[in-house]
Amino acid sequence: MNRPLRALAMAVSLSLLTLQLTACGASSAFEPCIPPEATAAGGSELAGVYRGKHDAEGVTLTLSLTPGQNGGTLTAENWPTGNYYRAELGATFKGSGTWEIDTPSNPKDHPLVHLYFTQPHDWMSGDTIDRLSVAMDSTKTVLYENSDPDTCPDFRLDLTKTD
Repeated sequence: MNRPLRALAMAVSLSLLTLQLTACGASSAFEPCIPPEATAAGGSELAGVYRGKHDAEGVTLTLSLTPGQNGGTLTAENWPTGNYYRAELGATFKGSGTWEIDTPSNPKDHPLVHLYFTQPHDWMSGDTIDRLSVAMDSTKTVLYENSDPDTCPDFRLDLTKTD
């Protein structure tokens, strides 16, 4: 194979590999696994019922908006239990509490949904997944654990029904 053809073949292979990595397991190699990370999000945009995918399979999170606030109440089913409570509650739990949007002060940062579980009992921050990043576009809203921004998130919840 001559040099220009070899360079072209290498560029095409690299392009296909890049597309596969950014697709994050999506149905199409040209479709990202989640929408772009939100630069702003309001409580009314986020209220609704979320269903889990991948590591969050079987998880349901319902966010209800409290009028006049940028958050409200939450209920969760099959939510992952943090290591501290695993012996007491098992691998997952059914819980409730409140939620709010942490609006960043730095314009380069992105909003987070902060979950405060009060049932089955108060949780310390970090004892379970309690901060979720927001990805959205005109057709889809996703809450996800952003443990590694360079990979497609394994723990993600898709908005299936608005409040």
